[in-house]
Amino acid sequence: MREAAGIVTPRLFDRGELIVEQDAQGEALHLITRGVVRVSRVGVGGRERVLGDLYAPSVVGETAVLARQERSASVRALGEVHTLMLYRDHFEVILRRHPGVLWNLAAMLAHRVTLLNDELIAFGMNTEVALAHVFSRLYAVRVEAGVPRPEVLPLSTPDIMARASSSRETVMRVLKRMEEQGLLKSDAQSVTLLNPAALDQVLLEAADAD
Repeated sequence: MREAAGIVTPRLFDRGELIVEQDAQGEALHLITRGVVRVSRVGVGGRERVLGDLYAPSVVGETAVLARQERSASVRALGEVHTLMLYRDHFEVILRRHPGVLWNLAAMLAHRVTLLNDELIAFGMNTEVALAHVFSRLYAVRVEAGVPRPEVLPLSTPDIMARASSSRETVMRVLKRMEEQGLLKSDAQSVTLLNPAALDQVLLEAADAD
């Protein structure tokens, strides 16, 4: 950490500003020290898919830096975001001197792969299971980050559509059904979870049925 402190570049991003852009060259990673970012990817056909939100402390851009390839997704600030930018050459020096950092990074990437696998399973079922997964995952991230009132998810209807890759009509129909089940209540700008544990039950029941 002492070595890194002398070579990182502090950066400040305003709300809506791109931190990492998909398909750009990945020359540096960003250690997020304050704020929240949204990760998204434009797929085949030009349709954008929101992959999730990351709260400080976290890291973005590490995959392209390690693999020496283009960025696989875009990362945008959801509010004021502070980062420490670390260039590849400096990062490689740290990894050579302190191999434990690489093991920590490998563990983080393995965890992300596990989450991605869970998401692929959930999204392969139906929209209700997909939304249950989105809401449950975001709630867990907010709890881990120590966010006040983690059950209030800052998701607008377009946000939910982008995450679930579903139409407005489908999303509204499923949200209404989940409200009738007492799982949540929603408005145009947020979703409030009334029983987060019940979302996990939805996922378990779907897995059992599968």
